[in-house]
Amino acid sequence: MKRPVPDWLPQLMWFMAGIFATGAVWYFLSNKDYVGTALSIVGAVCMTIAAITLHKINDRSARFLEIRERLAEFVSVATSLVNRQKENPLPVQEHNEWVAKVEAFLGNTLDQSYVVRFNSFSGMIFFSGGVGADFRNSIDGRIRRLNEFIQEFRE
Repeated sequence: MKRPVPDWLPQLMWFMAGIFATGAVWYFLSNKDYVGTALSIVGAVCMTIAAITLHKINDRSARFLEIRERLAEFVSVATSLVNRQKENPLPVQEHNEWVAKVEAFLGNTLDQSYVVRFNSFSGMIFFSGGVGADFRNSIDGRIRRLNEFIQEFRE
């Protein structure tokens, strides 16, 4: 994952934009150096764009971190459900509630394509069989998808 931009860097860009926009512009105007004035304005605009871009990168990194953490929580709950596969009866109700919560999160936070992918086990091979295999495979396939989603939100 790329490291988020340090907080001081956007602040430095804003500082430099301020220097170009005020000090340099007024200095060059007072000396009637219109080329220097124009270059100072261009410098101020460039530094402003750089600062805004760095803020957007940090905002995106923070949002991606929140999504990854939430997906990891869902994986943790699923793992605890897998550990309960020997129970009689199987915790099917908890499984269904977990699936509904994950679907709601994916649909509301991301989009419906993630819900469809979450419920699709296409391209997966399962090795468990016997009693509770469908329960185990349902959770296992969804854990795999959640881990794929976590990887997608790494920068």
